[in-house]
Amino acid sequence: MRASDDVRLARAYLCGVAEPPAPALAALVAVLGPQEAAARVRRGQVPRRVAKETGARCGRELAGQRLRAAEAVGARLLVPEDDDWPLAALLACARSGYPHLAAPLALWVRGTKPLVPLTERSVAVVGSSACTGYGSHVAGSLGLR
Repeated sequence: MRASDDVRLARAYLCGVAEPPAPALAALVAVLGPQEAAARVRRGQVPRRVAKETGARCGRELAGQRLRAAEAVGARLLVPEDDDWPLAALLACARSGYPHLAAPLALWVRGTKPLVPLTERSVAVVGSSACTGYGSHVAGSLGLR
């Protein structure tokens, strides 16, 4: 099953307004669902901890543009509502006992292969969309190995 376009758009918006792992935002999404959480973030009607994670970028409406750009390069936004969501690997992160961690709201994935079989024996390099030059260099070096 594939998530609805509205759910995917809401999660794309939420990924763009908070720097991961954003545990307060993840908790809000878990309670309200992605669409209602996105609507409240846009209106600024969120608890203080969520506002702290999202306040700087909540007015940026780039979700549709990012989804189209991803599609243009053969990428997609995988969300927990998709059957292909790699639940087992991400639950380990969410259950780690560290309150500052949270499972991601979505994953940008390049390619069309089912992700679950590919993640059974894999490593991920996860970073920021606003990383430093050094961070970009290191992630690129690791990705080539």
